[in-house]
Amino acid sequence: MGENALEVLGSGKSVALEFEDKPAISILLPAYNEADIISKIIKAYHDEICGKLPTVLVVAEDGSTDGTREILTSLKREVPMMLLSDHNRKGYAKGVGDALKSCDSDWVFFSDSDGQYFPSDFWSLWENRDGYDMVIGRKLRRSEGVHRTVLANGFHKLVNGLFGLNLHDADCGFRLIRRKVVRTVVDDVRFLKYSFWAEFTIRACLKGFRVCEVPISHGSRVHGDTHIYKPSKIPMIILKQLQNLARLYVDLRNGS
Repeated sequence: MGENALEVLGSGKSVALEFEDKPAISILLPAYNEADIISKIIKAYHDEICGKLPTVLVVAEDGSTDGTREILTSLKREVPMMLLSDHNRKGYAKGVGDALKSCDSDWVFFSDSDGQYFPSDFWSLWENRDGYDMVIGRKLRRSEGVHRTVLANGFHKLVNGLFGLNLHDADCGFRLIRRKVVRTVVDDVRFLKYSFWAEFTIRACLKGFRVCEVPISHGSRVHGDTHIYKPSKIPMIILKQLQNLARLYVDLRNGS
């Protein structure tokens, strides 16, 4: 296997094959340079959900340089999982998109793995899935710096105005998605590098999929700082977001 190839570490077989029936839900957690907390996070999601529903736990590691990959390889002996790992960094959007396509359960539950979301909130999404194709967590209170809160609020208002939506948190990294939504939408997401889930949501809504928001909790990062939204990068991110929102708007108007 080449150095840049995507690996499924372990037996080389999908964990889903170990179940007599296809799991009802894939739990997808991304991981990049979270060595200090990733073991705790994965165990928390496993203990909260995996014993109560037929699940497969998928962890998508994205070229970490702090030992995260090695921790996950070792943890796999203790916690059953499908571990997807790439030696080179793809970036959040590409890494998550590829990982979503590896999930073949009827539902995919996705959560960022920085410790700001609470595994127990999964049940609020799961209990509200009937009649919807995607259930998105709506943070009741953002536990982030002022610059992140202001940026997020402005971004969501702009998204709602441009695309005719009525959502509070289109970019939330805590959501439950039907497989058919993933298959229909994921390959089209290509503009919003810093807001993968916002573009995913916009495209899903405009394709007619049924979407709702459910209140969830949101805590402070338990270790370290954001890998992307650092204050020094905010001006550049704002410019890129505006440019790419315009490109997305034109793309959708042209019927893509």
